[in-house]
Amino acid sequence: MAPSNTPRDIADRAVALSTGGDGDPAGDRAALIKLAGDAAGPLEQARQLLVRRIRQRSDDFGATSGLSLLNATLSEVGKVDDVAWKPRHWRLPR
Repeated sequence: MAPSNTPRDIADRAVALSTGGDGDPAGDRAALIKLAGDAAGPLEQARQLLVRRIRQRSDDFGATSGLSLLNATLSEVGKVDDVAWKPRHWRLPR
């Protein structure tokens, strides 16, 4: 991620893309992925910024549209999983 592409920049771009009216959701998602440097972390941080914004003003329709776009983008990129799951080894036969 470039230093100029902060989560706030990504959130602002998501709002601008979602309210711009271009009508190309795939292109909008690709632009956000490129802006985030193909990483899910900055997208999730931008998502949290928009969630906070909506909690402060529930009638912020731009933030709601941007959040929808970011959620769709995150579904393409994948979720950051902090936990490494290991299979459970049972002592007794099952």
